[in-house]
Amino acid sequence: MKGVFFLLLPVFLLQGCVSTKTINVMSEEKLTGPKVIAMSGSRSAWVYEIEKRLKSSGFQIKRMVSQNSSVEKVSDTKTDIYKEASSQYVLLIDGYAPNNSMERCFGGGYRFDYINAELIDLEKNETIFHYSNSGYSENCPPMSGTIFGDIANLAESAWQ
Repeated sequence: MKGVFFLLLPVFLLQGCVSTKTINVMSEEKLTGPKVIAMSGSRSAWVYEIEKRLKSSGFQIKRMVSQNSSVEKVSDTKTDIYKEASSQYVLLIDGYAPNNSMERCFGGGYRFDYINAELIDLEKNETIFHYSNSGYSENCPPMSGTIFGDIANLAESAWQ
């Protein structure tokens, strides 16, 4: 019985390292126009890592989805007031990675309980891609992952 336990122990330990990465590309149509993305979600410390990679790929990043209020007179008796989007595309990010000295990686990376990223076209009200993962980000030796690069590469591949 002890022999079976010791044979199965490495299998159980390795299952903890299995990637949970899921990538769903909802639109095969390549985007045109300027590479401007508004980022929405919590402004955790690791969000800057995604933003940095997007900027290095030529993206302009807007911090807020809506910045301006617009007033439009529809008729003599009706006026519409709405928020104008700062960008046609929004990268919605949700995740949790502890940011304390006991749980950060020695290389400066993060260990994610979960991370979800979704690029949304506000004009068409459609999802362009959805990314979901957990585990280690870049700079987490010896188990470094590619979470931030994956998200930036998905956004890059969405444009022509």
